Amino acid sequence: MRAEAEAVDFEFFNAPAEYRRVAAEHARDGAFYSGRGAGFWVFTTYEAICKAFKDEDQFTVGHVSAAEGAEEERWIPLTVEGSPHAEWRRKLAAWFTPGRVRELEPMIRRNARQRIERFVEHGEVSFNEDFARPYVLENLMMAVGWPVEDLDHLLRINRAMIAARSAPDPREASYSDVGLPALERYVREHVGRRHAEPADDLTTATFTWEVDGAPVTDEDRVSLLSVLFLAGVDSTVNHMANAVQHLACHEEDRQRYLAERDVRPAAVEEFLRAFSCMYPGRMAARDGAGSVADRGQTVLLPLALANHDPDVFPEPGRIHFDRERNPHIAFGTGHHQCLGAAFARTQILTAMDEWHARIPRYRLPEASGPSAARTGGAGPSEPPFLRNAYDLRLVW
Repeated sequence: MRAEAEAVDFEFFNAPAEYRRVAAEHARDGAFYSGRGAGFWVFTTYEAICKAFKDEDQFTVGHVSAAEGAEEERWIPLTVEGSPHAEWRRKLAAWFTPGRVRELEPMIRRNARQRIERFVEHGEVSFNEDFARPYVLENLMMAVGWPVEDLDHLLRINRAMIAARSAPDPREASYSDVGLPALERYVREHVGRRHAEPADDLTTATFTWEVDGAPVTDEDRVSLLSVLFLAGVDSTVNHMANAVQHLACHEEDRQRYLAERDVRPAAVEEFLRAFSCMYPGRMAARDGAGSVADRGQTVLLPLALANHDPDVFPEPGRIHFDRERNPHIAFGTGHHQCLGAAFARTQILTAMDEWHARIPRYRLPEASGPSAARTGGAGPSEPPFLRNAYDLRLVW
């Protein structure tokens, strides 16, 4: 099967439910092809996606996205391969080990408590904008060493990047002055400050790093720290929002989450599986990669398809805290698996603990309904999938 056969007009930025619908209708031998833009393959099964993540002979990180112009970017360590990637990963991993995350946990918990205290008496909140987003971003800033007083500035950049995804030209919008250029200016200024005033933080640590026998440059530092910002906020916020929305709409699950603390880690793993929405890409390194792609073609590996494969996860659309086997890949797999997995898990678990300790009974507002920003293709009995721009209002 080649790109010219059975091309589907499919948009890269579609919601997870649309990925699953099109896969069910058009996938053949674990893949379908979209003719949109320059064209790209979409792998649709858990097995095919996991194999592609792990097979660097057939798939490279030359294209980590199907977005226009993505191949022009150099994002460390996402677009680095071979021994340089292993060196970057080894050095960066030391800052996000389970032990390091345990050291950060008291600060993460204090952050959650303080934020909840600000609105707990109000009886209503925008969960994502008033709690989850500033909570996750401040946690990242503490982990990396960015001054917390810069939080509002970085929140504006984050929200501008989110707004860009729904613009007529997302790439052009993301490069507006308040988007990526603003992020890179901030990171560059921070690197300059650390040259003048070293601290016990990740940026300062990179000043002694060498990769592939050469000292790490400031351009490399800007790329690395920008990636941590771009990859370390939105997906965690979305997972938290979808999990809490599920509990607000499913009383039995919420009551169990409240009553059985031992079930909470498994519940969070199930939320991670069910609400995966990232669609990382790879580039085919040779003809016939994955049995379908030609050399140079982009291949998407949607986590929302892998983690909803019914051959691996029976009743994949159902949230099941007691799922016997849950080998989800919400953080990817293979050599480029997310280094921040332990950090993200701790943030979600901690936020959920503190939220339910102070606000055990909550619901969606009576008049709330799926707005244009909250649609995600969910069935009539399920709330809409939350990603990008949305406002999850909760009342209690």
